[in-house]
Amino acid sequence: MVSDSVHGQNRDILNGPAPSSISAHIIDFNETDVTEYAGYFAMTIKDVLTPNECRDLLKLISPPDDAAWPAATLTRYDGSQLLDLESRFCDRIFYTSQTLADRLLERILPHIPPKVVTLKDAPDITGQFPIIRNETWRIARLRHELRFLRYGPGQYFRPHCDDHFVDKDGSKSYLTLHLYLNGGEDVQGGATRFAVDFEDPREGKLDINPAAGSLVIFQQRDMYHEGVEVTRGTKYTMRTDIMYEVVEHFVEPEYEAEKRTKIDGEQI
Repeated sequence: MVSDSVHGQNRDILNGPAPSSISAHIIDFNETDVTEYAGYFAMTIKDVLTPNECRDLLKLISPPDDAAWPAATLTRYDGSQLLDLESRFCDRIFYTSQTLADRLLERILPHIPPKVVTLKDAPDITGQFPIIRNETWRIARLRHELRFLRYGPGQYFRPHCDDHFVDKDGSKSYLTLHLYLNGGEDVQGGATRFAVDFEDPREGKLDINPAAGSLVIFQQRDMYHEGVEVTRGTKYTMRTDIMYEVVEHFVEPEYEAEKRTKIDGEQI
């Protein structure tokens, strides 16, 4: 894993405003061929980075002297790593930088809907437990362990769901952020595909095609997706988690609830 302290070269990367052409689109799954995900959250944001910033970021994290990238692994439930090329066939580099994570969040946060920035009674994203506990969660940061991925011809990531990451301070990820560092004519294949049935060609699918400097954000709970096989060129992306923290956790004492009921019912 490479970190800021090793490179010390990222002081200027993303150190400025987002491109003026930045734009966001909320995906309404009712208007797609994957209506099973209606009510689930996903969005795209275009032109978050300039093409030069994408190149600078790749140059920053790439091994010197064109050294090989490590193969990406899967994480078992116990935290250990498993190399499973049938499920995941690509390369990965970890780069640790809270500075870059903060700069990226600063660019995208104004474009995320307020009801997603602050999660209250959002069972599709959080599940039921935060609702039972009267919790409100708010975006705190991007996870600083940035995972850069490289997909060459024939490489892919089979259908899966992303896990929630819980940090030592109790913060938790509810969303995945996937940033494309190249795309367009440079790459064929390699879409981020959302579906329920990935095998049946008659079933609906939604593809987000790579475009340099653009990203897709989607909920981690029950959102199945895959990295479609690349057929030409090399796809470069960066993935991280959007971390939330609890900002409100209120359980009303029984005597307060009883008093409020009497006042509301004019029984005093």
